[in-house]
Amino acid sequence: MATILIVEDERLLGESLRASLEDEGYQAYWVSSGEDAVDWLKDHQADLALLDCRLPSMSGLELLEEVSASHPDIVTVMMTANADVQMAIRAMRGGASDFLIKPVDLGALSEVARKNLHHRRMTQTLKHEQKTRTQEFGLHQIVGACAEIEKAKAMVRRLATLHVGETDRPPNVLITGETGTGKDVFARAIHFEGRRREGPFIHVNCAALPETLVESELFGHVKGAITDARASKRGLFEVADHGTLFLDEIGALPLGSQSKVLTAIETGAIRPVGAAEEIRVNTHLVAAMNQNPADWVGQGRFRQDLYHRLRVVHLDLPPLRDRGTDLMTLAEHFARVYCRKFSMPVKKISRAAREAMRRYGWPGNVRELSHCIESAVLLSGDMLDAEFVPESRAGGRPIDAGKSEGAIPVDFSRGPIPLERVERELITRAMEATDNNVSRAAMLLDLSRDTMRYRLEKYGFNGKHNGTTT
Repeated sequence: MATILIVEDERLLGESLRASLEDEGYQAYWVSSGEDAVDWLKDHQADLALLDCRLPSMSGLELLEEVSASHPDIVTVMMTANADVQMAIRAMRGGASDFLIKPVDLGALSEVARKNLHHRRMTQTLKHEQKTRTQEFGLHQIVGACAEIEKAKAMVRRLATLHVGETDRPPNVLITGETGTGKDVFARAIHFEGRRREGPFIHVNCAALPETLVESELFGHVKGAITDARASKRGLFEVADHGTLFLDEIGALPLGSQSKVLTAIETGAIRPVGAAEEIRVNTHLVAAMNQNPADWVGQGRFRQDLYHRLRVVHLDLPPLRDRGTDLMTLAEHFARVYCRKFSMPVKKISRAAREAMRRYGWPGNVRELSHCIESAVLLSGDMLDAEFVPESRAGGRPIDAGKSEGAIPVDFSRGPIPLERVERELITRAMEATDNNVSRAAMLLDLSRDTMRYRLEKYGFNGKHNGTTT
């Protein structure tokens, strides 16, 4: 039941308003002066206050200022005579939500109370939801304290404190890192820690967009512009207006679509497919890639101008194998989270499991660790043991080298092994074993002399080998 405070110096009107509001089901209280209202609010709570503009001693505007400063959650409605409408307008500019003309029509009073209290409930619900989402997706839920993660957190905090004008947009952000390192987690933290937290957060997996529908999804279309377009559709750039658009795996976009994203960034406008006019959007763009964008630029797979536009702020997230003690901190965190989720007592991680976890390279990074711990919590006994660590499935079987008597050991448990690195290492070893004799090194690797020379040039061995090559 909502509580309403009436501040009116005319006793008859004050009592009449109180009785009418009580008939509507509200708890209503009447006081005759601003000073009495201030004293009443020290010991009571109100959802809405009806304030007369003209009060003895403390005026209605002075009382409004006091209530707004001390009790910002109270909705204020001013009551004024016809001659004081301009005063009521000034009051609304000062924070009042509405005003009533005296003599007050009781039907109008009921409607004003209902409308403003409903708006207050909606506002409080939204604030609660935003607070909940900020708690769920804010910086505090990012676990880890290695130097690279702390650096990324500091940048998110700096972005959150930026004062950007109503018509301006925050700086674009590019987040890079291997799959599973937490790029989406940081993107959400940027949004929910920032000043746009009350706006929409739209997450788009660019790799999952059909190539034929990319532009329709991002920029929208008008009716009939594409096959089966029976109605116009808003694009995600427009849906995220005054919020954040997170383009995950942006490198998957076709080059033509990359060009249009660049135009949207530069102009702050989009043109839906088939539309004659542009639409202005104020969208904060955050993008992510799991590859080195500079390499993709060099290969012609990603536009250089878009790359530079995106990396105004660059967060490069480290793989889990390089985060030191964060590994065990995260493992223990996930164990608590999943034990709580499944209503189980908290399970400890055994010493053998800890050693196995440190040996394993976690190619799937934090995401793989999370899934692994979840499975272990569900399937293990009182303690999480080494059997849940996937090192035995890491592909450690040696490669049969054919003519050689031994075998080349291969251990993927510490993460992916680039093929070029292995090839370069074999060539280096062969050259060292033959005192840099190209012909003999080629024989050791079962290569022709010309192929060996090509490999030496490819890996920068020019001039380093023995001149006697036959």
